Amino acid sequence: MGIFASYYSDKGIVKQVNQDSLSVKIVNSPKGKIVFALVCDGMGGLSQGEVASKEVVVAFNNWFATRFSDMVIGDCFSKDALYEQWQEIAETLNDKLDRYANNRDMMMGTTVSALLIYMDRYYICHVGDSRIYRIDSKVQQITMDHTLVAQEVRLGMLTEEEAENDPRRSVLLQCIGASSIIEPQFEEGKVEGEVTFLLCSDGFVHKNSRNDLYRVFAPANIKNKEQGNELCKEMVFHAMEQDERDNISVVIVVVK
Repeated sequence: MGIFASYYSDKGIVKQVNQDSLSVKIVNSPKGKIVFALVCDGMGGLSQGEVASKEVVVAFNNWFATRFSDMVIGDCFSKDALYEQWQEIAETLNDKLDRYANNRDMMMGTTVSALLIYMDRYYICHVGDSRIYRIDSKVQQITMDHTLVAQEVRLGMLTEEEAENDPRRSVLLQCIGASSIIEPQFEEGKVEGEVTFLLCSDGFVHKNSRNDLYRVFAPANIKNKEQGNELCKEMVFHAMEQDERDNISVVIVVVK
């Protein structure tokens, strides 16, 4: 199984600071290549969103280098242990950021969307409205938006078309750092055939449609990491040209 990853991030056309953070790691192991990627979108309406998103990236990467590595070396990996550790990290970060903010009389928070590929399976941990897509013969959104309008769509109170233009589109039901309870979405599945996993902050998909995602990021259309980087940059600039005003970040993991 061949794997490569590409990415691009931009503060966008309005904001002075890029509050998004991202990370991609691809390592070799006796079990084959392991991928760990994540995108975090610091809350633009709260204070120091870039600090919150960076702290989450650092904490998850520390987990990958220590606790996950121990599971791989000890040949004791299990989905239940993985989800338990991810839940613990999310709750610890939520408390840590909340204390930091309270001590400075402010609020801060971030989304997190993390993808692990290990032994031909993928696992995700997700809080907020950043997204992870799976693109093969179609485009499938794996994550569930933790937003007010997305919940109303699920309840049949809004159509997807109405939700796209609803002024409450960015109102989150939970995020790391500013929620009383953190309930991440955990999902897993088999990695089969050629597939592109796409992780992004919400600014990326406001102006890039699912048709755009398939046209550009279908695995057959991406030959190597360098081309992938150019495609990521092209689609970020496309969003900015369409007057997207948020920070914009995207990561693709291509499995051949």
